[in-house]
Amino acid sequence: MTHADFSAGMRNETIACFLGEPYQLLKGARLVVFTFLAMLYMTGPLVIIPLWAYHVGDWWLLFGIVFSYIGSRSAGKYSNGIFLFGCYCIGFWIHNGVHIHHYTTFYFLCAALAYMTWHLADTIRTGCARQSLIDSSEVFYAAVSQNRLMIVPVDSSQNLMWTAEQTSEIMGRSLLQLKSHLTVLVICNIFARAFEYVFGFFTALVCVVIANAKGIDNLSSHKADSIMRQFKSGTVGAAVLALGYFGPYSVYGLILAAFWVCAVIWYYTRAKTG
Repeated sequence: MTHADFSAGMRNETIACFLGEPYQLLKGARLVVFTFLAMLYMTGPLVIIPLWAYHVGDWWLLFGIVFSYIGSRSAGKYSNGIFLFGCYCIGFWIHNGVHIHHYTTFYFLCAALAYMTWHLADTIRTGCARQSLIDSSEVFYAAVSQNRLMIVPVDSSQNLMWTAEQTSEIMGRSLLQLKSHLTVLVICNIFARAFEYVFGFFTALVCVVIANAKGIDNLSSHKADSIMRQFKSGTVGAAVLALGYFGPYSVYGLILAAFWVCAVIWYYTRAKTG
């Protein structure tokens, strides 16, 4: 495929592009924004949080630096810890009210902002890589020669038309699809994931009732997996929310904390033996 055909296909969305590291980025507005966001989550906590702690005269807020780096690191590992922390905070806010001077609220804001900033920087980086491939034939042919690029045709319904060879090849490689409007998609996915942890148990119950009404035998495997994921996320989220409401230092909070620790140990032991 020539670069002209590739550029036309990407603009018309008749092909999909999967790219592996490292990305080559051309100079431009996207690169400037990516550099700013990357510097913000890497060095921003070391500057902004101490200034705020000095302003309010509370040096305990410096622990927000640690939570910021935990947030950005969990984003890099695509961890769900930030959503559990959010569930804990929701329970805490229901019981104590929302106030920026609560340590729990401040630490969560530090972690959440770092998490979101990392994802924004990463999506802009991949968007910049996508545009670089479209605009520069040199970048395109370099990616092809280094076997870092996979091109998949797309049908009229925007479904990927995989070949058997491509399916087996992508299973063993770390390739990212370079979609248009990726930033909006990622932000929507983050909010949808957060919603699943908070309300997943109830939405899963509704889905089970609907599935029973339509006939459980007609339930597809994809829908069944989705319901199980909602049950799992919603149950864990509800337990952590309850822990935040009662507080880890109350009797109920200690019971929930002990149950949570035992459940985590059981889960990882089972996963390891399995």
